[in-house]
Amino acid sequence: MGLYLIAFSMQALGDRAWQIGSVAAGLGFVIFVHELGHFLVAKWCGVKCEKFYVGFDVPIKIFGLQLPSKLCHFQWGETEYGVGIIPLGGYVKMLGQDDDPRAAQAELERIRVKKSKDNASETEDDASSESQAVTNDTHSADQATEEFELDPRSFPAKSVPQRMGIISAGVIMNLIFAVLFATYAFRVGVPYTPCEVGAVVPGSPAWLRGIEPQSRIVQVGQREKRKSFLRFTWDLSNGVQMADDGEALRIVTLDPQGKEHSYDIIPSTIDIPGQKRRLLGIAPAHTCQLAPDKPAYAESSASSASPELKGGDTIKAINGTPVKNGYELEQLLVTQVAQPVTLSVERKEEAADGKLNTTTLDVTVAPNHIRGLGLVMKTGPIVGIQPGSPASKAGFAVGDILETIAGAPIGDPMSLPTQVRPYYEQEIDVQVRREGELVSLRVTPHTPTEFDWTFSENSPMASVALGLAFEVNREVQSVVPGSPADRAGIQAGDVAVAFEAIEDNPKKGLLARLWARVSSLIGVESEQVAKKPERGKNMVQLDDKNISWPFVFQAAQLLPKDVTLVLSMQRGGQSHDYDLKPEATDELNPDRGFRLTMKEETYVAKSWGEAISLGAGRTWEDANRVVLFLKKLVTGRIALTNVGGPLIIAAVAGSEASEGLPSLLIFLTFLSANLAVVNFMPIPALDGGHFIFLLWEGISGKPVNERVQIALTLAGVGCLLCLMIFVVGLDINRLFF
Repeated sequence: MGLYLIAFSMQALGDRAWQIGSVAAGLGFVIFVHELGHFLVAKWCGVKCEKFYVGFDVPIKIFGLQLPSKLCHFQWGETEYGVGIIPLGGYVKMLGQDDDPRAAQAELERIRVKKSKDNASETEDDASSESQAVTNDTHSADQATEEFELDPRSFPAKSVPQRMGIISAGVIMNLIFAVLFATYAFRVGVPYTPCEVGAVVPGSPAWLRGIEPQSRIVQVGQREKRKSFLRFTWDLSNGVQMADDGEALRIVTLDPQGKEHSYDIIPSTIDIPGQKRRLLGIAPAHTCQLAPDKPAYAESSASSASPELKGGDTIKAINGTPVKNGYELEQLLVTQVAQPVTLSVERKEEAADGKLNTTTLDVTVAPNHIRGLGLVMKTGPIVGIQPGSPASKAGFAVGDILETIAGAPIGDPMSLPTQVRPYYEQEIDVQVRREGELVSLRVTPHTPTEFDWTFSENSPMASVALGLAFEVNREVQSVVPGSPADRAGIQAGDVAVAFEAIEDNPKKGLLARLWARVSSLIGVESEQVAKKPERGKNMVQLDDKNISWPFVFQAAQLLPKDVTLVLSMQRGGQSHDYDLKPEATDELNPDRGFRLTMKEETYVAKSWGEAISLGAGRTWEDANRVVLFLKKLVTGRIALTNVGGPLIIAAVAGSEASEGLPSLLIFLTFLSANLAVVNFMPIPALDGGHFIFLLWEGISGKPVNERVQIALTLAGVGCLLCLMIFVVGLDINRLFF
């Protein structure tokens, strides 16, 4: 066990306490509303409700120690109200109804009551003279069988329509409150990340189809309606993930001039163990304000600016030229790669008297050197050409292999942007190998307005100035003398097969991870005595289709000095691991390493009528999205590993709560719709399963065979428990490992 040093921040602790309280109250209220629906309709139908619980009051015994089953409870009338110790749902215990099928028989015995005398006399008056002639023994037997009936206040004694109403009331209540949550949020004002194209990853599906930065996405999917306030991190992200493999996704945009453009784009798919994701290659719009937690990437020139940049600083100008957003900032940086830049920065700091002081200062940021490993990989074929680009006009074709630029060999394919930079707006000769023959093409590279070295996991290499993307082979063409790769012993002909990043002094160990996560949630900082690194545990396999070499190149740019890049190389059928520390090269990256905040907007409904319409529309969309997700999950088109459990729900809710009440309410709208849809699935032990049993009883005139019902319910409970264990395990793995 490690040694922990703890430092408390009372302000952070207070903020976290409010956030945790908001999340607990919000999630608890969603569960409460669902159970309240069952409770109210049951009461209205005359059913005795013995318990009303949020959470489950299940007795738990650990190592002989009996834990309390409930946090609090009280009796009011005939019902016990309480909060159970297990916060995974809730329940209403009605007379004659028990979700535990093992107790079903005992519950049925409990609700058998003797018939009243009035009922007995009515039976005797209606008896025929023929029945009066039967033997005393037979009469005694009939009397015994007719002596008992179901308690009229029990759940099974109610008619099928009444029981259907009770079962479905929880789902209906969730949908009603989902609309109410969203309605109030829209009337107050919902903050969101707009679906504005901040940047397009070079070589990505969106880049190759010609989507331009500063466009605003107004439609995602063929069947969706056009909206001006789509959310980037919700509507676009979910729309992309819901697309099937190989399915073209309709994206409609408005450019800055208001002209509409429509694209059918097939997202690329990353399929690696533990996750399957789809990517368009679109990044959200950013402001000129630096991220509050970390204003610059480690080892970038921005991280060593003079004076030091601080979180929350706002860049107002570069070398005297004003900038208003991330687009303008990037365009200026692209044209000033080789010289230091002077930032005019606005900084807001709280004074000792509590007032907020605003100061303006000049900050110098040096050129940003690319960090390399000393590996020159082989150049692969062109895989895509941007519409209307210089490469398209010059006659480049998919399958061509770049050989020379302005008479000079390509060399390192990752250096292509550097090789092209001196020739912006000049016609040059480029040689490509096409079907085994050299072909010369004349092309005029344009001055780019975006960064070249921006990659996702499966990105090819690209030249923004030329407008083409090409593969980078994982085979080493040559090794730079004296480089990290040369000192490590990597040779030409070696093939990169996997990589991982290992901290030199990591904080490993399960307890350390759990404490680090818990301490971050409650605003506590912790340190632990360093432990020996675990090598090979998190190796990422390289296979071109899912994880490409450019992604390794990008990892080298972002690694802190105290992190080692372990590269697994294959040579002669055997794999060898090499420890590499990226080092600065003479090449320059226009991206100086600023971490900018995402652009945020707030939509406020103009009237309560519009708010109700928006709230109902949002609930309908969320419910449909859940149905589509479940459908694709069942059919195998979405991996089960994409499911989130209670820990992920709490984490997301906490993130939304930190953005304010409207954001939390919008998330609770989705959660309520989710709970409604999932609970009404036709699975025994869920509301939907009970509803199916009742539907069968209403059609056939008799209840489902008791043994069949118990067997199906037990199977349903078993499946749900296994699923819960699985998703909680996924949550722990995502959050702590």
